[in-house]
Amino acid sequence: MMRWFDAQGGHLERKGISEGGKVIDVPLHRHHVTLNIFRVDIGLKYQFGSQWMLEANIPYETKVQEATLEEIKSVTQAEREAIIRNRDNHHRNETYTGLTDSDVFLGYHTVGLLKENDFLMGRIGTTIPFGKTEEDPWKLGNAGLEHLHIQFGTGTFNPIADLHYSLPLYKGLGANASVRGKFPFYENSKTYRGSRELTYTAGLNYRFSDWLSLQAGYLGFYQAYAYWAGAQDINTGLRFSMASVGASIVTPYNIPLSVALMLPLSQETLYDDTSALLDGAYEESDAFEFGPLVSLTVLYSF
Repeated sequence: MMRWFDAQGGHLERKGISEGGKVIDVPLHRHHVTLNIFRVDIGLKYQFGSQWMLEANIPYETKVQEATLEEIKSVTQAEREAIIRNRDNHHRNETYTGLTDSDVFLGYHTVGLLKENDFLMGRIGTTIPFGKTEEDPWKLGNAGLEHLHIQFGTGTFNPIADLHYSLPLYKGLGANASVRGKFPFYENSKTYRGSRELTYTAGLNYRFSDWLSLQAGYLGFYQAYAYWAGAQDINTGLRFSMASVGASIVTPYNIPLSVALMLPLSQETLYDDTSALLDGAYEESDAFEFGPLVSLTVLYSF
């Protein structure tokens, strides 16, 4: 289970929607958007042979969106109503729920590759497009129609691969590192092609006893642009990093439980169109700046 708190997004805007549903110009203002995410992953792993495994992960998410307005320039009542109608076309105070795209992997692991008791695991697989997808939000927005930028999937099968390596250092101290990539290569029936993504981690763990260990680590993430009908989606494309601390315990009945807290370190959006000005202010990407994340993991073997 994962809880992601108070991701912040928003952008400058100077469009409104008239009572007749037409897109009109209004004074410059800003949309502020907050997103809170709760996610549950159900993972299954089947071991066959001593080194091979099949894995599947089925995630379900709840996304709570809240939207507000900031008036930068003076507006009339009619302009304010047009601004609110346009905001509600783009961002609404709503809760969205549903399955997201699942993962299926074939994995292989080996022990003692470079050093006694080190561990290497490699996996290849694909996403399964269970998540709901949306129509092109830019096309709908330009027509003054309600739309949604939040998606639960890509609508495509995307190759994925990862490597994980752990190394014992001294007594109960160990180090680990991993890298994971996702590689969408075609667009779905709604003209959307998802972002290529790269996730990489490094960390240390210390085992105090057979039932307690502590972890600390670093996570980096790179997301390239997604595309709608071949055009860049400026709300995608970012780099961010997080620091993590956590603990794992073995509960009664030999059921391991892990708790982790992740805190943002840095974030950078790739979009930087300094030629696009809105009343002297640069156009902005609507990519979210992430808040802290808390996760809880429980494992059970049968």
